Amino acid sequence: MKTIINNNLAEKYGKETIFIHWFSFLLIILLIPMGFIMSDMEPGVAKINLLRLHLFVGILVFILTLIRVWFFFRRKRPSKLETGNYLHNKLVIWIENTFYYLLILLCISGIATVMMGDFGEALQTGDASLLPKKLDVPSLGAHKTLSIILIVLLIGHIGGVVNHYIKNKENTLKRILP
Repeated sequence: MKTIINNNLAEKYGKETIFIHWFSFLLIILLIPMGFIMSDMEPGVAKINLLRLHLFVGILVFILTLIRVWFFFRRKRPSKLETGNYLHNKLVIWIENTFYYLLILLCISGIATVMMGDFGEALQTGDASLLPKKLDVPSLGAHKTLSIILIVLLIGHIGGVVNHYIKNKENTLKRILP
């Protein structure tokens, strides 16, 4: 396969986009295990505190994602990466765009779960006895499924960066590092 040399690696994302990218990444890495741990916990003070933190961090990721989407349309971005393969080029674009949709849907499904699961009073008062004993709302199933898809997409994204470096000898991280 022919190695493609990209002149667009010198191009970088803006400082705000770089900050949102890495800060969101750290928050998401925090949210994933938090959600799985919380789902296995019995109702109690620890669970309500973890739920509050999960909700707060999730809403923060939602806001950052909306800002990042706004930047996507309003700010200059580096040129698309060229991999040397038409289908691979399309996959790179598909993964980038899917992150935005997926994060927005994850946040909406999380907020819907809180609303449909009647968590409001428990969260406001901190009274763990008000937490539902068994939660059976469709949005929770969607939230869990979207979380698993996000994990797979994250692994694919990281794998793509490594693959691009190995095959094309280009450090694509330069585009998104401070």
